[in-house]
Formats: sequence, structure tokens, C-alpha cells
Amino acid sequence: MDLLKDKVAEALKMYREISSKALSGEIEPNPPQNDYSILDLLASERPTFQLVNPEDPVYVSSFRLLRWSEPVDLGQKTFNIVLFTAGRVLGENAVEHGLIKNLDDLVEFALNQRLGIYDIVSADDSSVVINVYESISSSGIPNIGRTVCHFERGFLTAVFSKLYKRRVSVEETHCWGTGYSFDRFEIKISDVSV
Repeated sequence: MDLLKDKVAEALKMYREISSKALSGEIEPNPPQNDYSILDLLASERPTFQLVNPEDPVYVSSFRLLRWSEPVDLGQKTFNIVLFTAGRVLGENAVEHGLIKNLDDLVEFALNQRLGIYDIVSADDSSVVINVYESISSSGIPNIGRTVCHFERGFLTAVFSKLYKRRVSVEETHCWGTGYSFDRFEIKISDVSV
């Protein structure tokens, strides 16, 4: 685990620079790709995780096989709700069992569970912005014209709702699925208690 933390510290510097350039418009998003296959959606770009564990692509493919096997009878929208709910349950359990008690714990939990490299960009009592690098859901996929990290959105919704004991909304504003090389989540924390 120490090797992973050392590699993450190195990677964060690079990823922060890339995301900053993308957000300022210095780097253009990848163009939409209309012609892609399941193999394109299973391919991951997680060099930090792969450096520590060469079997990481197998781990990611297993997760993504579930993610991309949208049953035809459910439809994409319904399956996105299933993924959101699965993430929400994980987030609720992680907080309720004391695995996540604060933002530092969130970052460490995501790293330990190989969900991605979570980078807290900003945080206050009403909002939090998180960039996720090397996301298990999307890192390396082509620009398919839509955000795809519903599992992470559910996870973050539950974590912040439980930690702040308030109603929250989470929006994924940037994603590999929309041409970026990182995912960005904007969390709005309301004054309404839960």
C-alpha cells in the first residue's frame, strides 16, 4: 500500500496539471466516437494502479463487464439507476461502519478499493468539487457523448449525505465518456437535514 501511495502522490501532480489545462480550454476534449465496441469500453487507462498491480486491467474488466451489460429489457436509464443505487449502498455502508469519517478517509477508501484516485479540489459547508483520476468506471473509454459514472455518483451522494447529515445533489460535469481524461463531480450540500 505504501508503494501505491507514493505513486499516487507522483500521479496527482501530473493529473492536476492535465485537468487544469482541460478546464481552461488549453486541452480540447477527445472528439465523440460513434463507432466503438465493448472492447473499447473495457479498456482502461490506470497506470498508477497497474504499476502496483499488473492484474488491475482484469479487475477493471470484471467491474465494467457488469457495468456495460445493460439488460435490454431494463434499458439504459433503468440500469443507470441500478448502478447509482449500488454506489449509494456502498457509500452508506462505508460511513455507517466507520470506514469513512471525513474527506481524508473518503480519498483513502476510494484508493484502497481501487475505485480511483480521488482529488478534493475544493470543499466547504455548501459544496465540494472532486476530480477522479483512473476511475474504475470510465478511465480509458472513448468519448461516447455521455457521462457514465453513475456508481460513483451514488457513492458520493451517500457519503456526503451521511457525513453532512444533509440532503445533497451530485453532478458529474466531466467524464471520459464526454472526452475528458478525468471525471469531475460537483456536490451541492443543502440546508435540509436528513
